[in-house]
Amino acid sequence: MKSSANFRRQIIHQSLSLISAIVLALVIGLLLLAMDGFTPAEVLKSAYAGTFSSDFRFANMISRLIIICLVALAAAVPFKAGIWNIGGDGQLAIGGFFAAFVGFSLSGLPKVIHLTLAISAGMLGGAFWASIPTYLRFKFKANEIVTTIMMNYLASLITAYLVNYPFRAPGSSNAETPVIAESATLMTMVPLSNLNTGLYLSIAAFLIIFFLDRKTIWGYEWRILGANEEFGRCGGISDTRMRFLSMCIGGALAGLAGSILVLGAYHKFILGMGGTVGLNGVLIALIAANSPELILFVSMIFAFLQSSAIGMQAKLGVAIELSDILQSVIILMVITRSKIWALISKIFPHRDKGDYDSNN
Repeated sequence: MKSSANFRRQIIHQSLSLISAIVLALVIGLLLLAMDGFTPAEVLKSAYAGTFSSDFRFANMISRLIIICLVALAAAVPFKAGIWNIGGDGQLAIGGFFAAFVGFSLSGLPKVIHLTLAISAGMLGGAFWASIPTYLRFKFKANEIVTTIMMNYLASLITAYLVNYPFRAPGSSNAETPVIAESATLMTMVPLSNLNTGLYLSIAAFLIIFFLDRKTIWGYEWRILGANEEFGRCGGISDTRMRFLSMCIGGALAGLAGSILVLGAYHKFILGMGGTVGLNGVLIALIAANSPELILFVSMIFAFLQSSAIGMQAKLGVAIELSDILQSVIILMVITRSKIWALISKIFPHRDKGDYDSNN
């Protein structure tokens, strides 16, 4: 009973320290804007309007959230097993291209079959791309941090060649594939927005990862390997198998993110469509300590910051880079959140119930 109470207290402590760090980062952002002549009231008003003033803006924020959360989970699952996955951008690109290829190269298929094939191809493409650095890690002892980063560049170069030469859309001045068939498109949920029925796929993926992490032997073995590799081996856990599996699951999640972008938002593969969302996913996974619930929470904050930055640029002329600045400040605050929480604890000292009872 006491151990469960201590565990709950630890969870509450970690959550409050994370929230405190994020709130402090946002306050710093408001102070920076105040130095440039913007009052907190007008900043918050324009940030709110940029995200919640219409169904279209809110839908686009949710669309960003879907992709950010998926790539964060793609990093978190391998991290839990003690192997680094910094290759989310490359896995998203390869998965997106695989999905696009199935989407524009096949025709005459029922929508359910065509969509299933395209999404499956995207997830398999991402998993395959993630498996390469994992194989190099266990076969040749290659550092997966280096190889996953290099695979990002390789994915960018390969997809650049594919969309500029053999699979370039006829007559297009951009590096992009032909438009996918209508039978391979995800349905738009809000007119003119990027939000589509990929939302349901992302919810299903999140619930599956949550279930695997909390309710299955796989999740238990991931956590044991990530916490203490030697202890896991002594307990009979195959570190090679579980880490390879976790990396492939991470790659499949990034590939799913790429598939949703292609099949639901753009209806074709566009070179560089994911930007550096994979790096954001790595940072979110680290901030959230690989917890699926906290990943969802932090992803919401990042998606809101990106959406609100667009609104503040349109209404107040605030540079769009403000979003990146605030995200960087949040990361710095979270890194030092233990010190921040210690300071808060000194200002507002906590007295346990046991201490109170002993004094009375």
